[in-house]
Amino acid sequence: MTSDTMTTTEGTQEEPVKYCTNLRASVETEINENPRAFVHSREWKKIMNGDPVEINPSVGHGLKIMTVDEWSCRWKRNEDFPDCLACGSLNTKEHHFIQTWCRGQRKWESETLCLDCHNFSWRSYCDPEFTTPSEFEKQRWNKMLEGKNALGVEN
Repeated sequence: MTSDTMTTTEGTQEEPVKYCTNLRASVETEINENPRAFVHSREWKKIMNGDPVEINPSVGHGLKIMTVDEWSCRWKRNEDFPDCLACGSLNTKEHHFIQTWCRGQRKWESETLCLDCHNFSWRSYCDPEFTTPSEFEKQRWNKMLEGKNALGVEN
């Protein structure tokens, strides 16, 4: 069992482990005109066509024709990867971020929108030994079955 120091620093002077440090594989990068992540992909098409989009429920209700700046005003910049992969601009906003930690291994993906060139920069990473809990259990069961088959035991 791994230590819980990865997620908590109570009572220590230790900095928590960040998702983008000590990487053991390369970061996958991609530049796209449209979002690779499904979230916001339909709205992006509407924004670029000048069609009305649904207003964020925390602001109001109904539909509105919005500019890219209006639509992305609630997003924050990713300080770990602030630059656009297409033009190098630092005027970016992150619209998609997912990270998964499992048994001390990590997997993450991030997509940012450049407000200057309107391209999307995709970055993703996966530790070489990363497996989801279901994949881990499947591997464990398969090893156990291989061991039984080697002993001549039928299932």
